[in-house]
Amino acid sequence: MKTRLTGQLALLAALSVAIAACGGGATSPSPGGTATAPTATGTPGTTGTPGTSPGESPTAAQCPDSVQDQTVTMWSPLTGPDGDEMTALAGEYSAQNENGITVNHEPQADYMDVLRAGALGNQLPTMTVARVVNVGELVEANALQPFSDELLAIIGDDAASLFPENVWGPGEYAGERYSIPIDMHPLVMYYNRDLFSQASVEEPGAEPWTVAEFEAALQALEAGGVTPLAIGTHFQGGALFQTLIQQYGGALTNEDGTEVTYNSEAGVRAMDRLLQLRDDYSADISGAGDPEAQEYIGGSAAILFHGPWWITGMQDQTEFTGFAAVPQMGDEYAVWGGSHQFALTTSDPAQQAAAACWIAWMSENSVRWGAAGQVPARTSAREDPELAEIAPAISAIAASGPEVIILPQVPGIEDALWAQGFGPVVDRLLIEGVPDIQAALDEAAGRSQQIIDENAGARGG
Repeated sequence: MKTRLTGQLALLAALSVAIAACGGGATSPSPGGTATAPTATGTPGTTGTPGTSPGESPTAAQCPDSVQDQTVTMWSPLTGPDGDEMTALAGEYSAQNENGITVNHEPQADYMDVLRAGALGNQLPTMTVARVVNVGELVEANALQPFSDELLAIIGDDAASLFPENVWGPGEYAGERYSIPIDMHPLVMYYNRDLFSQASVEEPGAEPWTVAEFEAALQALEAGGVTPLAIGTHFQGGALFQTLIQQYGGALTNEDGTEVTYNSEAGVRAMDRLLQLRDDYSADISGAGDPEAQEYIGGSAAILFHGPWWITGMQDQTEFTGFAAVPQMGDEYAVWGGSHQFALTTSDPAQQAAAACWIAWMSENSVRWGAAGQVPARTSAREDPELAEIAPAISAIAASGPEVIILPQVPGIEDALWAQGFGPVVDRLLIEGVPDIQAALDEAAGRSQQIIDENAGARGG
C-alpha cells in the first residue's frame, strides 16, 4: 500500500460538491434506477392507498374543493433517471386522482439559478423539488412559500411523525415549515462479492458493520492479496471526512450553523483516520471524475464508499457488486448524506392545496421512489417489504437513512464549509500529506468562518 506522503501545501482547485441529478454542474453519474415500479392507484384521504405499510391507514386529509382541475407545475434538479421516475409518477397521479389535478414535472439543470431568476421576474412555478441544504437560501431569494397548518393537514394529521427528525427538522427556516422530505441519499458501501469470497470475508447484512467487523474485513482482504479500499479525493474525500467527524462525536459547525467547529479534536481524529485508511488499505488515487469508482469497477479494489447515484452504474457495469450501509469506523454511527424535499413556490391558495394533494400521494407511495435510486424519507416506506422487491440495493442501505448528516439550515453554508473550507484541505492532505493536520484545519476553518459571517451580515443577521 502507498506510504503517506509529505510535502508542500499546494492549493487545489475548489472542490466540486454538487450531486449529479441535483443540478449545479455535478461530476458524478446521475442517480436513479432502471427498475419499473408496479402500477398503483389511490387518492389521498382514501383507505388502502398503495405504499403504506401493512395495516397502516393513510394519514392525508381529503383535498379541498378548490383543487379541482388545477395544474401543478413542478421544477426540480432531477435531470437523470430519477427525473424520469418522478415524471412517470407525476403522470400516474395526474391520470388517476379524482380531483382532476395535473402535475407537470419540468427538470432544470441549473435549478437554483432558474428559481432565483423566476423569483426576480415573478415567473415561478407552483412548486419545486429542492436539495434541503438549499432551502434557507431559496427562502432568502423569495423563491419559496411556507406550508400553512391547513396544507400540512392535507399531507398528514401529524406530518412530522411520518419522517425521521434528521430530514424533517432541516425543512424549517426562520420558524416556518418550507419543505417536506421525499428521500435521503446516504453514502453507500459498494463491495466486490467475488473478492470478498476470495478472501473469505462474509458479506454485510442489513445493519452497518461495527468497527471490529470493518477492521477484520480490511485485514482479511489484505491478507488474501486483495486491495481493500478505493479512496480518492474531491467528493469522496470530503464526504468521508464529514462522516468520520460525526462518528468521532464532532460536527462541522455548532447547532445553529453560526460557528465553525470542524477544526476540533474530532476533526483531527477524522482526518487522521481517513489518511490511515488511505495509506494502509487503498491504492494512490486522486482527481475529479470519480477515478476511485473506476478503480473499483475495474475489479482492483474490494470496497468503494460513494453516493447512491452510482447504484445504476454499478448494476450496469459490474456483476459482482453488493450494496451495504457505510460501516461504523469511529465511536458512534453517522453517515454523510442529503435529502430531496418538496417546496412551494406559489402563494396562490388553490395551487398550494393542489400541490399538497400531490405531495400527500407521492409520500404515501414513496416506497416506489426507491426505483429512482433514493432511500424514501417516509418511515413506513423504508420499512415496507415491497422496497426490497422494487429496489433491492436501496433496501440494503435503508437502515442508514435516519443517520444521515444534514447541515444546519443556513444560506450558503455548504459552499462556505466544503467548497471553500475543508474540501480543498482534505484533498491536499490526501494527495501530499502535511506535518500538522490541526494547523491545516485551523486555516480552513478560518476561511469558512469568515464566509459564514459575511453571509450573515449581508442578510442583516
